[in-house]
Amino acid sequence: MNATPQIQNQASNRLPRLKLFDLLSRVVPAAFFLIIVMRNFIDLTSFWETNSFQSRPLGATVSFMARLTTTCFLALMSVLFLIRIEPIDKAKGIWPRIMAIVGTFCLYVVTLFPRANLSVTQTMIATAISLIGSSLSIFALAHLGRSFSLMAEARRLVTSGPYRLVRHPLYLFETIASFGVLLQFLSLSTALIFLAYIGIQLQRMKNEEMVLERTFPEYRDYRLRTSRVIPRIY
Repeated sequence: MNATPQIQNQASNRLPRLKLFDLLSRVVPAAFFLIIVMRNFIDLTSFWETNSFQSRPLGATVSFMARLTTTCFLALMSVLFLIRIEPIDKAKGIWPRIMAIVGTFCLYVVTLFPRANLSVTQTMIATAISLIGSSLSIFALAHLGRSFSLMAEARRLVTSGPYRLVRHPLYLFETIASFGVLLQFLSLSTALIFLAYIGIQLQRMKNEEMVLERTFPEYRDYRLRTSRVIPRIY
């Protein structure tokens, strides 16, 4: 009995399902982050109308720019979800996916806590740290381009720009931005959440490196000549 036609039929039936899954994996997260972007733009408009840039121009400007860069970062993510190239390989099992989702969203819990009692200067410093981190994150994300993914997946090996110095610059810059947010909501509880966030992000880096080294033979040499997040330190 010739099983070839049956196998071909099964493959042809599976192809539309794979295409639908790929479409949903692009559209759903893109739409999710686009909704956040739209809400942020509404908040930015309200912030612009209700804050006095004349009485405290520097503080209001830094705060506005920090919110704007965060919104631009999320907007870029939304676009990249739609245009990213298909993965060559992915991490196995459910835990790398759970780590990716928790690591992406767990720090938003910090903003649900009461704000810390900071002076105007302290608030401006914390906001400036967040602004710097968000701006650098946009730079790293734009350089990563169509290889971007929240999950531990291999699409294309990027080793230029900030990736020439460290293997995970986007994680580093996101952490800087997140630290600025933490300072504005600083407490024992939020500090513990931030430490958990750091641990999860470190594990996400390891998950990604396992996939990349398995997929790209040249990744081993790249890993040996670069630091993970801090040049010549770690």
